[in-house]
Order: sequence, then C-alpha cells, then structure tokens
Amino acid sequence: MKKKHVYALIIYFGVGVLGDVITFIFNNPRTLVIIFNFALSPLLLLVTLYLLKDDVKHTVFEKRKSTVKQSILAIIKWFFISIVGFIVIATIKPLFYPSEVSNSTRMTQAIPLIVIPFVFIGPILEELIFRRIILPSFSKKFPILLSILFTSVIFAAWHMNLPSFPILFWGSIVFSCSYYQTNRLSVPIAVHILWNLLSSAIALIGAYFFE
Repeated sequence: MKKKHVYALIIYFGVGVLGDVITFIFNNPRTLVIIFNFALSPLLLLVTLYLLKDDVKHTVFEKRKSTVKQSILAIIKWFFISIVGFIVIATIKPLFYPSEVSNSTRMTQAIPLIVIPFVFIGPILEELIFRRIILPSFSKKFPILLSILFTSVIFAAWHMNLPSFPILFWGSIVFSCSYYQTNRLSVPIAVHILWNLLSSAIALIGAYFFE
C-alpha cells in the first residue's frame, strides 16, 4: 500500500474516532454535530482528494472502463438492486431490532441540514477510502469476491451501529460490485449518493408524517 494511502486511512479513521469521542463527551449536542459535518467533512474530503489526486486518474482492475452509456445503465441497475435489498432487509430487520433507529437517520430527522454532507460529501469520501484504497488492497491478495466481502464488513462495522449493519453491509456489496463491473469510481459514488438520498428522504418523510 502506498504511503499516501496509509496517510489517507489514518486521517480518515482518526478524525472519525476523534469525532465520536468528542460528541460522546459532550453528549452529542446538536450544534457539535453540525460543526463536524459542515466543517470537517468538506475539509477531510479535500485532504483525501489531494492525497489521491494521482490515483483517481488510473483504473484499479485489469479490465476496460465502461463507456459513459454503460456507466449510466450500471448506476440505474445497481441502484435498483440496492433498493430491492434495502426493502428485504428493512422487512426482516424489525424482527430482531424492532425499535432501533440508526444514528444517521436520527441526525437527519433532528437536523435536516445534515442531509447535505450525508448525501453528497459522505459518499465521495467513503468511496475514495473504501473502494479506491481498501478494496484494491484486498484484491491484490485475495479473489475479488472475498475482497468485496472483507471491504463490506469493514465498511459496515466502521459505522458502529449493529442494527444498521445488514443494510450497510448490503450497500457496500452493491457499491463494490458496481465499481468492479465498470472500473469507474464515479459509478459507486453515484449509486452511494442515490442510496443516501433515498435514506434521507425516508427519514425526513417518516419524521414529518409519523412523529
């Protein structure tokens, strides 16, 4: 793994842990959540883009990049697949976690402005970290299927919300497969943005009509 990749991982996970510690100490106040999402998220994205500025120009997998048309079709296909999985998991999950609400959903309901970094900045940053750095690192040592599974476990576990683990794991599977199919990082980013947009819309609609 390149040094710049290591630096990007240390900064990303380090800032995440620091944010969790600070919000825990101050009992997760609304103002602090806004500051972290509006100040640190864009800054973290800029730092990560700077560290990976040379890498994003090159493909990862030894296959041709999909065309623009193929990429658009792939985005539609994988987003549809993600919705199917989302519905299945959302139907089954209440049997095991009937009253749990994810942290991101709770934040979105409480602070609608969180939608901006959650929907647009988060997906770009997470795809750079998990799909551009972590997935290729695994794929150099393991078959792609195992690499996708390992990456997805890390992705879901990093969000530190057990009830949301299945949906996050499924989402990561979809993002990783779309990336491997097209060899274009823009595809999982687009699917991820649509995924988060759907999640935010459901959270906001639920908060408006049912609370």
